[in-house]
Order: sequence, then C-alpha cells, then structure tokens
Amino acid sequence: MSEAAPVRADLHVHTRYSGWRHLRFIHPRDCYSEPKAVYDAALARGMRFVAITDHDAVEGALRLLEEPGVDSARVIVGEEVEALFPETGQWVHVNVLGITEGDHRRLQALKADVRDVAAYCRERGLLYVLNHPFQSYLGQKPLEAYIEDLLGLFTHVEGLNGGVPELQNRAVTELCRAAAARGLVLTQAGGSDAHRLGRVGAAWTQARAETAQEFLREVRAGRCQVGGSTAGTLGLLRDVYAVVATYYGRLYSGRGEAPGAAAYALDAGFATLSLPAALLGLPAAIVVGNQIRQKVVSRHVLARLASVDWKRLLAAGGA
Repeated sequence: MSEAAPVRADLHVHTRYSGWRHLRFIHPRDCYSEPKAVYDAALARGMRFVAITDHDAVEGALRLLEEPGVDSARVIVGEEVEALFPETGQWVHVNVLGITEGDHRRLQALKADVRDVAAYCRERGLLYVLNHPFQSYLGQKPLEAYIEDLLGLFTHVEGLNGGVPELQNRAVTELCRAAAARGLVLTQAGGSDAHRLGRVGAAWTQARAETAQEFLREVRAGRCQVGGSTAGTLGLLRDVYAVVATYYGRLYSGRGEAPGAAAYALDAGFATLSLPAALLGLPAAIVVGNQIRQKVVSRHVLARLASVDWKRLLAAGGA
C-alpha cells in the first residue's frame, strides 16, 4: 500500500474528440471542450490527475500530452469503449485507462464483444471500469443473468457518475455492497462524465499516489474512494443545450465538422430543418425521458437485489 498523500483524479472526462453516435451523418460532437481547457479546469478544481476518456478515441488525450504548459505526468490516457453483448445487442461503456495508441486500435477491433474487451484488458494488466452499469440495461436479459455477466467480466464499476441520476449511482453502490457481503469485491470508481468544462472535476476517485501509474495501480487494487456530486436533470439540460448551441454556432459560422462542401451543405440543411424541434424542446424531452427511464430501471434493480440467487452467482465465480 502506498504511503503517499491521498490525491484525486477525475477518471471520466470528454473533449471535443468525442463524437456522437446518434445522428453522426450530420457530424455533431458529444462535447466541444478543448483538451487543454479540460486539463486546466481539472487542476484548478483540485485534481492531481485527469483522465481523458473520449468515446472510442484517444486523439484528444494524445494531443494533450504534447500541449505547451501541460505536465504530461498528470494526464491519464484513456478511452470510453462502446462494446456489445452480442447475444442481446446491449451496448455498454467501458473506460480503459493508462493505454497506448496500440491498445486503442486493438480495443476498437474487439469491441463487438465486451468479453473480448475484458479479456484483452486483463491480459494487458489495464485498469478497466464498467461505466454507468445500468444506463443501457432495459431487461435485454433477466437482471440476475446481467449481474452474473458483470461479476464475471468486471472487478471495477463506476459507482459515482456525475451525469446519471443519483438513484442509478445508489443502485450500483448497493450492488457493490451486496456483492461484498458475500465475498465478491466490486471496486467503485468515480468520474464527472463531463461534456462541458463546468462539470470537470465534479466527481472523482481518490487514492494514495505520487504518480499516475501509482494511482492506477492503487485503484486497480481496490484501494480508493469516490466522491463528488451529480449534475441532476437541470444540470444535464444545461449541458445538452450548451452542446446543441455550440453545434449550431460552429455550423453557421463556417466552423462545422463536415468534410467537404457537399457534406457541409447537407449538415446545414438538416440542421436548419431540425432547428424548430430543438427550439421547441426536443432535446429537453429526450433528456427527461432518459432520466425517467434510468430511474425506473434503478428502482427495479434496488427492489430485486435481495432476491438475487447469490449462492449460484458465488458458485459461478467473479472476474
């Protein structure tokens, strides 16, 4: 165990290199924060380290390492990999931390099956965390079967995500407690899941470490705590509308993401046609609907944990 002082890291942060898998044909970003601005915000809010975990991308983290004025020893290169349970089509997000560009390429080649992603991370000795475990769970398989999958694949889950309803974080915490009471350890990690600068550092993981490598090692060993706050529905609405406004602002000022004039014209046309829906509250309806859905699922999880056949799960073994 490290004798270093406890320090914090936001282990889940996005930059402008995070794309948006929905409506990707009009080239939106899921975040418009510059990596250097994210780094500065994290340090200003008391983080010793910051993990850049863009969606299926490492370019932002790698570029940050080369930025003037950046202490590369404080940067953790990570990636939020969208992987699948192929038998049901359910997607899950896996944060993989302390990676190289070669790791990124391999993870992208394996992400069609989350089991292959987990196996690769174990083989490489990488810290990997199941983010917001119940965000995409819609009963694709019975809850007990899903929990069995999680216990078989993961030793770390995101117990404090700054962008999901507090009830979902509570459901994850209760899952970890129920597992621990039966000798199965699920370590909780925390991160803001910030998609704008105002949320960077709002949730974090704490461990005793002097270097980023030591920090990841301590978290991997389970010697860490989580803390911070969640955005709540109003905070998420601010985040979403800030991203939408930035998209339109960049598009109409000639700074959009489309490659080539024809694609740019298509983006502008579709964006203009969809502008009334955005102004009339479609993004808000989507955010609120997702929040309600996640709360319903989280209540279901909390209600069912006591009836899970833990004896059978213990016999099956964990990751």
